[in-house]
Amino acid sequence: VLTSIPIYFFSFFRVPKSVVDKLVRIQHRFLWGGGPDQNKIAWISWETMFLPKEKGGLGIKDINNFNMALLGKWESNLRQHKGELWAKVLESKYGGWRGLAEVDRVGHKSIWWRDL
Repeated sequence: VLTSIPIYFFSFFRVPKSVVDKLVRIQHRFLWGGGPDQNKIAWISWETMFLPKEKGGLGIKDINNFNMALLGKWESNLRQHKGELWAKVLESKYGGWRGLAEVDRVGHKSIWWRDL
């Protein structure tokens, strides 16, 4: 549930490391308890938690990787829909389409574009 709530935000902005760390702490506390008076048994390892259910894991998404994957979908969408109005607007605003790896994000004032 914790990774499904902020999907909209994750798909548009790079999540700050401090937020990722806080979300990971919440996940950790939920699964293994947290606090001076209580300790829960760690029934599975932290790594197993992120494995798909088919491979014996819990299927929980790594928050940082999930954020990067959602942002990466924009590059794919821009490549596939070059002729559409929204893609043309981005292309004209940011100086032509060269791929996200080659775009100079420093000079742009758009937080969204820098995060991609």
